[in-house]
Amino acid sequence: MARISDDDVRRVREATDLVSLVGERVVLRQKNRLFWGCCPFHDEKTPSFKIDPATQLWHCFGCGKGGDVFGYVMESEHLEFPEAVRLLADRAHIELHETGASGIPRGKKERLMQACAEAASYYHMQLMRSRSAGAASARAYLHDRGFGSGPSKKWNLGYAPGHGALVRHLRQKGFTANEIIEANLGYMSKSNRLVDRFYERVMFPVQDMQERTIAFGGRVIGTGEPKYLNTSGTPIFQKSSNMFGIEKAKTGIVASKCAVVVEGYTDVIAMHEAGITNVVATLGTALTSQHVRMLSRFATSIIYLFDGDAAGQKAADRASEFIDWNSAVESSRNPIDLKVVVLPDNLDPMEFITQRGADAMREQLAQAEPLLRYSILRRIGTWDLNSPSQKARALNDALQILYPLKNSISATDYINLIADALNVGYAAVAKALGEMKAPAAARREDRNQAQPEPKQQPVNRAVRAVVEADQQYIRMEHELMSLIVVDMRLLDAIDRDVARISWQDPASEKMADVLLSMDHGASPADALFAAQKVVPDASVLLAEAMNEQNGHEERLVQARLLLGSLRERDLERKIAAAKARLRDETLLSPEEADEIFKRTIGWQKELTGLRNGSLGTQNEKRS
Repeated sequence: MARISDDDVRRVREATDLVSLVGERVVLRQKNRLFWGCCPFHDEKTPSFKIDPATQLWHCFGCGKGGDVFGYVMESEHLEFPEAVRLLADRAHIELHETGASGIPRGKKERLMQACAEAASYYHMQLMRSRSAGAASARAYLHDRGFGSGPSKKWNLGYAPGHGALVRHLRQKGFTANEIIEANLGYMSKSNRLVDRFYERVMFPVQDMQERTIAFGGRVIGTGEPKYLNTSGTPIFQKSSNMFGIEKAKTGIVASKCAVVVEGYTDVIAMHEAGITNVVATLGTALTSQHVRMLSRFATSIIYLFDGDAAGQKAADRASEFIDWNSAVESSRNPIDLKVVVLPDNLDPMEFITQRGADAMREQLAQAEPLLRYSILRRIGTWDLNSPSQKARALNDALQILYPLKNSISATDYINLIADALNVGYAAVAKALGEMKAPAAARREDRNQAQPEPKQQPVNRAVRAVVEADQQYIRMEHELMSLIVVDMRLLDAIDRDVARISWQDPASEKMADVLLSMDHGASPADALFAAQKVVPDASVLLAEAMNEQNGHEERLVQARLLLGSLRERDLERKIAAAKARLRDETLLSPEEADEIFKRTIGWQKELTGLRNGSLGTQNEKRS
């Protein structure tokens, strides 16, 4: 980790006047020895924010915050202490002598930032003033997307002509070949010539939170590969911890407590220009845990906004793979709510804004759903749940997504989600999660690199046990249907119990519905024919479940035993779902919570009675 010496911290503190610094954004008035103003950290009309120029300390009586000059910058800019020192050092033109983990002296980093700033200025001048055909094409590209001179100036957009033009310009400005290469603005060709990295591209400067240019993204004009070319990792820039537009979006993020993350530079600009100013973009990577930690300084929620096309859908499906869910969701210091929106009709954010307007986009954002929920349900939805083997795969995939939160409070809600989606027992899913092994490491984050398909993870023993139990209940349902088809008079005693079963197998539900609607004196042949009309393979299912009971009374006893087991299953699931709802009291009114609690107590009593063998079926109790 980089360390700033105590002597440098002292020099920065002594060089910074707190009154002047705060006065840049707050109107201060001197009363006797102290300066007073309205607090910049909360809304107030009567000044309660004071500064003591002698001690260089500040305090607000309204919100209770206070500290020194570094504390003020940390609070106002949402920075950590080292970053606050660096910001004030830049303001005071003090060179810090820190050495980072990369071993690059601070002074060298400043030179690389200066090189990037000069490159941004050069690119922008080429876009705005060059008469070349390439520059004209770049202006046409931006104009077609609604970015005229206003947005181009605001975002300092540019055009890279290539052909060594930038390298020559930077050399004339005094930058060395090594500095140009280390800033990733040029590279040595095979013929040992220093050449431009970016050529014939529209340029999007990337800035850090202190509005210093640290990197670039270049979009090819016309056809060519790669479509987007980003600065590689340098001593001043890492894709996994920087975001396009963060310097302009942080104010909007703080105000809304929400950050919207998109995938394209033009998407960010289009949304800002439409008045949605809390938007940033990743830089050729998925959303990483470093991004989440950075945004959590400003926001309590992050909405990941994906294009509606196939690529966007795929990116959304993979979004959860690179998140450190335990730190993102469960952090007691900075809990963050991660959500997702996939735009409709194959539109990307810029297209959606252009066609439907900012209000329609705000409506989409308001309907964002939790990213973890989205990822789990999407993963489950890729499998055929009517196939036992594929159902096991679906459960295995869902639990791999949930694995990082297996010991967290949040896991309970998602266990219920998985159990409901797969129509299996909560307790069994919880047990399977507890025995789950850590999934394979996430694939590479760089979207520009070829992504291997995920290897199929083996289904563990606990997951197989869940699906086997699930199949056992389905066999019970089929056996019950077989008993009824053979002896329709059973329905005289058990029709109400049959009607309230929450069927596991859709085929069982269809057969039950048609049999319940028939005359109880129907023959086995008529009953089977009716079942086959709604379930073509009913004869196969019922033959597999064929039983040996001969008389009516024997069949009635067996049917009641099956109904008892199926009712136990239903009650267990109802109780688990009710407890999950009661855990999130914010979504329930006191009356709703009380009603759910009463129903749960009733279900629990019935379940206990069934397990103790002290309760008969509903028909028995009514008779």
